Amino acid sequence: MQESPLTVLVVDDELPLREELRLFPWSSCHAELVGEAENGEEALELCRKLVPDVVITDITMPMMDGIELFRSLKKEFPLTQVILLTCHSDFEYARDALRLGALEYLIKVSLLDSDLEQALDKARTTIQREHNHKRSELDKQRWQLVKIWNRYANDQLSIASVPVEVMDELRHVLKEWQLHVPIHFTRLHIHAKAEDEMYVHHELQVIFSEWEQSSKVLSRWVQLDKSDYVIFNTRSIEHALSRREQAGWMMNGLQTALEQRLSFLSEAVRLYATLSEEVPNESVMFQALRQTAIAPEAPFYDHSGTIYDHTLLPKPVAGSMEDQIKQVYTEQFRLALAKSQEHLARYIREEFTVWACSKRPNPDELKVWLLSKHKELFKDGVYMAEDKSRQRLSEARTLTELTTAFTRELEAVVGLKSKCRKEVQHAKQLIAEQLMEPITLTSIAESVGLSSYYLSRLFREEVGESFNEYVTSLRMDKAIHLLQTTNMKVYEVAEQVGIPSYRYFSVLFRNRTGVAPTDFKKSY
Repeated sequence: MQESPLTVLVVDDELPLREELRLFPWSSCHAELVGEAENGEEALELCRKLVPDVVITDITMPMMDGIELFRSLKKEFPLTQVILLTCHSDFEYARDALRLGALEYLIKVSLLDSDLEQALDKARTTIQREHNHKRSELDKQRWQLVKIWNRYANDQLSIASVPVEVMDELRHVLKEWQLHVPIHFTRLHIHAKAEDEMYVHHELQVIFSEWEQSSKVLSRWVQLDKSDYVIFNTRSIEHALSRREQAGWMMNGLQTALEQRLSFLSEAVRLYATLSEEVPNESVMFQALRQTAIAPEAPFYDHSGTIYDHTLLPKPVAGSMEDQIKQVYTEQFRLALAKSQEHLARYIREEFTVWACSKRPNPDELKVWLLSKHKELFKDGVYMAEDKSRQRLSEARTLTELTTAFTRELEAVVGLKSKCRKEVQHAKQLIAEQLMEPITLTSIAESVGLSSYYLSRLFREEVGESFNEYVTSLRMDKAIHLLQTTNMKVYEVAEQVGIPSYRYFSVLFRNRTGVAPTDFKKSY
């Protein structure tokens, strides 16, 4: 991924010099002039808003000179690089500043574009080196936290059971991360298909590391286990945002970034978050972590982007699914069926769905029950049901998928299946036209004039599979055709169907055909 341009702030009380620097070809040096100031005080306020990568400042200025500004910047923004502009008489000041850590000094009267270009290259190299060093230190601290939490967080221990030196280590890491009690954190749960997890977690960690270096958000993160992350936000652009709004901003940013970077995945990544209580001191950190754990059935019942409060986390109902169903819903199922198949489909889609969402029974038990009803309904050839339909029921990842698979089959039997809405038809047409390009739910939804969430739901209901599944199915169909009819190499076929990762393409192709693409090609 290409690095972002260096952001530069110019500080000088002389307007002609500022005007001259405005004309410098910043873009050709992969840099951007983001602001200018007349003195150090004004520059410091701008830095607090913009956090530039580089500050180019005159030494001699009124109110706050360049040396005072430099010292203040090093305290507040240690990664910001400072280039000093000086006259001959300022050499001693410049040398002192260089000893304190200024990047470079340039002489005003003989300033050449090439001098400034070299200084910017030096700044870029220095920033990258310091970022790498900082990332390495943060990774070590993350490892320390995970080691501590894996040992103690899941045990019902009193704080007295945790060794003093361990608590000291925990406090040290939090201090290094500029986290001060009381602490709040967000626990993020990632739900992805098994074959997608490697790609998803790699991109997530890249995104989190970018956020750690961002001027907009100062955050720290740690991967708590296979699917969960803990995010500590120590500063945001909008201090007025509530914690829930900040979490929503984070979730939307992650969802968009993952969709753009991993547009070739066969299934959308779903994100869930829990807001912790206020953690008054490090001694109750473990308890707070336990309280924010998201139940395994949450992705089955709740839509992606759901944010829970730790005190309001939904709990599954006690007792077995069989007992609950026998009491009420088996009889209601029969009464609905006695009226008509259409009435039964409506009952499953409405009343049954509302009940399941409120009671949240074990998803596996719910599937078993609905499969039993499916077998009763389609036994003895009363209605023909393919094995594939039962497979869709047993493999449903959400309640919507489960009830949609069941009701679509009922409606098809009695001829109630209607044509796709025009927006869905348009979406299918766009997908076919753009198959070799990155295709995202968001971009297609915008093109057809619907929200991403609504198009996703419509796609599942009217096409019978998710948006990503449909795109992947078309891509595999085209890949099979190309391997059968052309001499293209496998990696070229992968590119032609919009899957840039050869390894991931091979996984999808094997899932579809049962053989590797190279073996499939040999057979033709």
